[in-house]
Amino acid sequence: MSIRESGKRLYLACSLALAMIAGQSSAFADMRCNTGLVSEGDTTSDVERQCGTPSDRQIIPAVAVSQGQKANAVTVENWVYGPRNGAYYKLKFIDGKLVSIDVSR
Repeated sequence: MSIRESGKRLYLACSLALAMIAGQSSAFADMRCNTGLVSEGDTTSDVERQCGTPSDRQIIPAVAVSQGQKANAVTVENWVYGPRNGAYYKLKFIDGKLVSIDVSR
């Protein structure tokens, strides 16, 4: 294989990788709010104290069954902050703990 052919293959591989990354929303482990950061593992109260009230909040409660027991159920909360500099920050909490931060433009 010539140097020219290997260079073309490398260029194509890099281009494909960049195209795949660009087509997805970004996922971050941290989000800057005011003067600090919130991170995966923070509680809903920590995030609200640091970032303020979200622009949208959806709460999906755990389903209770007989005798007040939960049957493999968790409470899920989806919060949205933004737009901030043209981006929306979507936070997902499970049982009050931040599990993901996604950014979309």
